[in-house]
Amino acid sequence: MSVVRTFLNVFFAVLILLSSACVMAGAPTWIAGEPAEYPNEQYLIGRGVGATEAEAQNRARGDLATIFEVRVAVTTENRTTIAQSGKKAQVDKLATQQVSAKTDKVLSGVTVAKLWRDPQTQDFHALAVLSRDQAGAGLREELLKIDEEVRQRMAAAEISADPLLKVGALSQALAASVRRDGFQASLRVVDPSGRGIEAPVARASIQAGIDEVLKKIRITPEVAADAGRQEFSSLLKGGLAAAGFLASDQAAAELVLVGKLVLTDLGRQANWNWVRGTVEVALVEKASGRVRGSKTWPFKASAQDAETARSRALIEVERLFRQELRPAIISFAAS
Repeated sequence: MSVVRTFLNVFFAVLILLSSACVMAGAPTWIAGEPAEYPNEQYLIGRGVGATEAEAQNRARGDLATIFEVRVAVTTENRTTIAQSGKKAQVDKLATQQVSAKTDKVLSGVTVAKLWRDPQTQDFHALAVLSRDQAGAGLREELLKIDEEVRQRMAAAEISADPLLKVGALSQALAASVRRDGFQASLRVVDPSGRGIEAPVARASIQAGIDEVLKKIRITPEVAADAGRQEFSSLLKGGLAAAGFLASDQAAAELVLVGKLVLTDLGRQANWNWVRGTVEVALVEKASGRVRGSKTWPFKASAQDAETARSRALIEVERLFRQELRPAIISFAAS
């Protein structure tokens, strides 16, 4: 009997294996391999499995979206790392925002092309596809628009005699170039060759042009109010230098950067002395008195004693100048 029982156990095990093999043999090729109708050079694909049709379809779309977004993110990171030597975090942030927006638009073209139910597990399998040609057409059109915008901004900078307007035009060209990297990264994923459309004007050359013009802009710092902190004058001058401008003397300067510091002691709260402050800068044409732009930053600082809190307030002002003064002045030029 034991021999018969062993034989039956082996027999049924073999039947189960054969049954599974038959089921797997009956599964469509796209479950694990490249679909013949949707070759890789023409389509991006995603697969999903679920207990219901809707669940499988959603997971297939999600799989395709994940593959697309990850590859775009890697492409964008590589490009910004190569092209950008400074202010990389700012560039990455802008590029990421643009990539995310464009990814959502591109993925609106995803369709579920195949659906199959496993007769053994009863699970549904779905295949989501995205036409590379369809997705790439809109991306290429957008890239051509941006390239034309960059050319127009560069031409405006070339003919402008006002250095601030020149910087403004170049800065707008740079912003367009940053947006372009997001579209280019998306297209490199969609394009089977992985090349996309290379920019006619390198972003690094635009940045170099901005840096060159900034060095020629003559600005003198002037303190309007310092809240009794004489160090503020040095911070204003140092902020100009950190922003890429050479601080000029009063006679040679064409522009005046007027700085104003206001500090308010808030007293002791929760065993800490707090100071609230605002620092304001305004860029003024010396000859005409015309204000080209102004910017105000609020901040707070705290410490165990009042004097240290006020000293920390100056440290915060220095940080703001180092991080925010350059883009502020450039925004005055672009306005």
